[in-house]
Amino acid sequence: MLRKNKAVVRTKKYGKLIRISAIFAAIAISAGLIAYGWQQYEEEKYPEGTEMDYSLPNAFIDFARLINDFITQNANPEETPSEVNASKPEREEKDNIIIVGSEEPETSGENPESSEPEEPEIRGGIVPQKDNAGFYSFKDTLFVGDYFLSQVHSLGYFDRSKFAYTTDLDMNTMLTKKVLKLNDEYVTLADYAESFKDKDIEAVYIIISAESVSWMDVPTFVKKYTAFVEEIVSSFPEAHVYVQPILPINEEKAAKRGYSVTNEKINRINEYIYSLAEERSFWILDMAKNFANENGTLPEEYTTNGIRFEKDTYEIWSNFVVTHKAH
Repeated sequence: MLRKNKAVVRTKKYGKLIRISAIFAAIAISAGLIAYGWQQYEEEKYPEGTEMDYSLPNAFIDFARLINDFITQNANPEETPSEVNASKPEREEKDNIIIVGSEEPETSGENPESSEPEEPEIRGGIVPQKDNAGFYSFKDTLFVGDYFLSQVHSLGYFDRSKFAYTTDLDMNTMLTKKVLKLNDEYVTLADYAESFKDKDIEAVYIIISAESVSWMDVPTFVKKYTAFVEEIVSSFPEAHVYVQPILPINEEKAAKRGYSVTNEKINRINEYIYSLAEERSFWILDMAKNFANENGTLPEEYTTNGIRFEKDTYEIWSNFVVTHKAH
């Protein structure tokens, strides 16, 4: 009996809703017909090309839309207002500001991805071994140094690169003695190297051999070496800087040629070069061990006079450089 009463109530409710919907539908159709008739009248009233006033037809159309929205919202008679509100997601107070044409809350305009800090470019340290970069990749590279580089250049290695070197100076006079000709005048090695600063130099390799140590003690050499490196680097502030430790010598052969430098002195100097590279974020070509035997000495077959390389030894050196390029 109770179930029957509920069915009767629901039937009456549906009947009432159908009658209301029919009334509103009739009103909406009438409004549409009136709007259409009024539009036709307006078009005949105004001359061709004249801007017409559609305010009244638009008002009828808006009214028809309002009726349609009302019918749509009441399509489900069993849905209560509380249920309608519950179906909508709750907004927090911070969501009240909405950008026009977007459903997302207003933001400060910053791109979230751009706010992430960029990883700094790594510069400096011992260069790891990589694939062979080839000589052409060194086309924007400047090699600066002493007699060692004169041999590299004359043998044709790194033929795309730029070179600035001298053959008759040691570290004591490298910054002061003018022995290189540039634009019809003689300049220092540092000034000659600076002439390449407009050549888009990406990397500078500073190569000094044991031959430039000569008679100097370690503190004197370190002082002169530091001043020389700083002078070269100041001309190329954006370039990657590579420094090569002084390579070991064959003391027995060197002594016969009158050289007083020793591997013990070279090791002490190299400690400083590594320290300078770390402090200044220079790349270090960690190759000294590649030219030393178990006693830490340059093998006899590698050298002509105990310090200078045999021709084939430069092949070993160049292979190391092209497989240890950091940038």
